[in-house]
Amino acid sequence: MTQPQPDQQVIIIGAGLAGMTAGLHLARRGLSVLLLEADPNFPGGRLQGGAAVTLEHNGRTWSFPGEHGLHGVWGQYHNLRAMLAREDIDPGFVPAKEEAWILRHPKSAVQWTKGGSALRKSWIPAPFHYLALFIRPRFLQMLTLRDLASMFRVLGGLIFATAYDPAVEDARLDRFTLADFFKGWSPTLQSLFLGLARNFTSARPDQVPQAGFIAFLRFYTLLRRDAWRFNYFNRDSHSALIAPLQARIEAAGGKLQLGAQVTDLIRDGEGWRVQWQQPPSSEAVPEAENEISEANASHVILALDIPGARKLLTHSLSAHALTWSMAVPSVVVRYWFNRKPKGSSAEPEAGIFTGEFILDNYFWLHRIQAVFGDWSQVTGGSAVECHIYGPPEILLEPDAVLLARGLQDIGRVWPELRSALITQSIRRNAATHSLFSGNTDQGLSVQTPWSQLWACGDWVRYPHGSLYMERAVVTGLAAANGVLTAKNLPTYDIQPVDPPEILVRWIERLLRWVRRRARSYGQRREQN
Repeated sequence: MTQPQPDQQVIIIGAGLAGMTAGLHLARRGLSVLLLEADPNFPGGRLQGGAAVTLEHNGRTWSFPGEHGLHGVWGQYHNLRAMLAREDIDPGFVPAKEEAWILRHPKSAVQWTKGGSALRKSWIPAPFHYLALFIRPRFLQMLTLRDLASMFRVLGGLIFATAYDPAVEDARLDRFTLADFFKGWSPTLQSLFLGLARNFTSARPDQVPQAGFIAFLRFYTLLRRDAWRFNYFNRDSHSALIAPLQARIEAAGGKLQLGAQVTDLIRDGEGWRVQWQQPPSSEAVPEAENEISEANASHVILALDIPGARKLLTHSLSAHALTWSMAVPSVVVRYWFNRKPKGSSAEPEAGIFTGEFILDNYFWLHRIQAVFGDWSQVTGGSAVECHIYGPPEILLEPDAVLLARGLQDIGRVWPELRSALITQSIRRNAATHSLFSGNTDQGLSVQTPWSQLWACGDWVRYPHGSLYMERAVVTGLAAANGVLTAKNLPTYDIQPVDPPEILVRWIERLLRWVRRRARSYGQRREQN
């Protein structure tokens, strides 16, 4: 039996960062807002919390909160930072100091170099600031004559990326993948940029849309040296960001309901009727069926991940003409050791693995999050988080195999940790990480084809150059502004990305002029 619920001015389907951003700003304008989140335990999407790991060590019990995975707040996350400032939320920023690039070729020793600070502090202007790596002896030792010979093709590819802004324009690059972008690059330089790409896109080169990779380069590193500056949270993402957002939504009069799986979205006159399932309210009858609830709203904001949005829209509405980006899974492993890593390779607090490794990145948690730091100070131990993005056949391996192979990778780089393991954990994240495919006409945009139905999320079309957490906030604000405009209420400012540095700005203008001339010439030839 369907249980009617009070009507709302706005219902938001999904309580990830985008949905919570929209909900908070609408509640601040005095609108009644209901957020429906399918997860029964945690809101937050890819920033959600998880089950804690309890560790008995040296006569004490330690508890380490679980989470989807470590995240960074990057230099151009202006709208996220502005929201935190407006809401007086202090997530406990820890500035990133150094990131390493660790490489292992088949049947060869592990090589590594520091890389992050070289990009942030380079005296060479963008887009040539990557050349600062060449004054680092360890980086040069990793290169071969073939690598040096392919540098012109690498620089050509990077300059080519300045001519397109796939996050804003329809760049018509959907037929090309990252594998096409890397053609002609030497294996070592491919490995470096592939490692960067995998740590943002979580996928293989033949899966990553070229438009998405170019959008990543432009937003995070290519156009500005300071774009590579970022901070970590000093605690898990749920405690640092999601829980404070939820508290402020509820304080402003909004409601957030967990365990609410939306099943139907139905046009009802001038508004919408939303139906959802939720677990039985009585735990005394475990075999009872899920309860079905429904409520009406004048506006609905769709804030789901790609699989969830596709399932709901194709079931409830005629959405078959839309194109959908790919979403990929990931695995997060954590290891606790009874000692710290040694040597200069342990100086960076984070880094990427490339080549013959199963792991894709690492973060020394005892140098980033307070609870791990406290444990490390008392015990002298260390803890590391690593992510595994594939390929798919790797992710199908049992937990024990992934943990063992990941531990083997750690031991290859830091041999002193080979017999120092205390405990370990693994978390499998569902296929919700979006592969951004550019601002294509066929994708879902903030203003959907249906009246009074809006969308937000890091995969949703909107003319703004941001990605991931910042794009989630930007599209959440844009969706909220759509509702506010319809109700004649004040909207919120959306800050743009920073302009490119002067040299790359001139290169960009020149290449865009060439593109316009080439397009005009092609159109004249077709007419003739």
